[in-house]
Amino acid sequence: MSPELGSLDHYARLVRRSLGAPIGLVTLIQPDRQVFVGADGLPDVLQTARETPLSHSFCQHVVADEGPIIVRDVREVERLADNLAITDLGAVAYAGWPITDHEGRTIGSLCAIDMEAHEWTEEDARNLGDLAAACSAELSQTEVIEEANELLAELRRSNEHLTSLGSQVTHDLQNPLLALSGTLEMLHEENASPTPDLDTIGLLLSRAHRSVSRMSELLRDVMQYAVVGGELVLTDVDVVGLVGAVLDDLPALDRRLVEVGDLPPVRADALQLRLLLQNLLANAATHAPGAPITVHARAERDRWVLEVADGGPGIPVDQRERVFLARERLDDSVPGSGLGLATCRRIVLAHAGTIDLRETPGGGTTVRVSLAR
Repeated sequence: MSPELGSLDHYARLVRRSLGAPIGLVTLIQPDRQVFVGADGLPDVLQTARETPLSHSFCQHVVADEGPIIVRDVREVERLADNLAITDLGAVAYAGWPITDHEGRTIGSLCAIDMEAHEWTEEDARNLGDLAAACSAELSQTEVIEEANELLAELRRSNEHLTSLGSQVTHDLQNPLLALSGTLEMLHEENASPTPDLDTIGLLLSRAHRSVSRMSELLRDVMQYAVVGGELVLTDVDVVGLVGAVLDDLPALDRRLVEVGDLPPVRADALQLRLLLQNLLANAATHAPGAPITVHARAERDRWVLEVADGGPGIPVDQRERVFLARERLDDSVPGSGLGLATCRRIVLAHAGTIDLRETPGGGTTVRVSLAR
């Protein structure tokens, strides 16, 4: 990361005094311009702008050569004679020494410029070299400190992310675990009966196996998504089938209470969309027990709108934003971790969508999710 403009002005002043030149510069070369992170003696316009295009740069040749360029009169040197700094700024004499970053790469030049032909002495060259070495050391130290700070900040973000991830995985595994537990309990009861039904046992074993497979997929995919730089895997998702799979993981939810409307396919990450539906349906079942739940979707221009509505007590308008915060719960009388809607918002934002709460006609809460089609 480059130092701030003006942070190395003291080297530019030292260059002017040491070499007796009217202009001193600390220049960093970029692909399309040169930037003056240190400057003294420039015309006011350039002292403010702190940059010029490469058409006005002698320092770019110092970087290209990875060595000093000391010239009495640039107009007499073929590769420098057409530089626009001569005609536009009146530059005539130039003395530039490489400055390097913490990896030893030449990234710019510490230079002196005169508006007249200037006989630079050997002492001038030594002074310029010594100042360039000191400037490079300060620049390298700044870069190392900045990189270390960036690394520490990234580690903090990663640790916070891992802490959040642990809570999320625990939360998202609860429903399939409950489904598995209920299935195993029914399997135990059937096996302990005087006349166990083999077909029923086979059905329950198959259901338990599906629950275990879903948990394994959930853990694998969530961990894969959670790595730094993890990306969504977008496919055309069969939402009808996804809702059916989610209901399999919610044994406490009476399927007879759930009305599923026309759900067109949507382009999304299947795992994340499943977690979204799982959290929305589980929330509705928890906070509106025994009330009907509807799941509908429709196309609106270039958006896909999903609505999950319940007939529960509803959420006051002034509390609707609060419930999207992690571990925020409005009703402690019902079980929960306060992570459901926070997880939903994270998923929707990752899809560049929106999510909000509205009142269900007749009472209750409708969660409205909008995603790109």
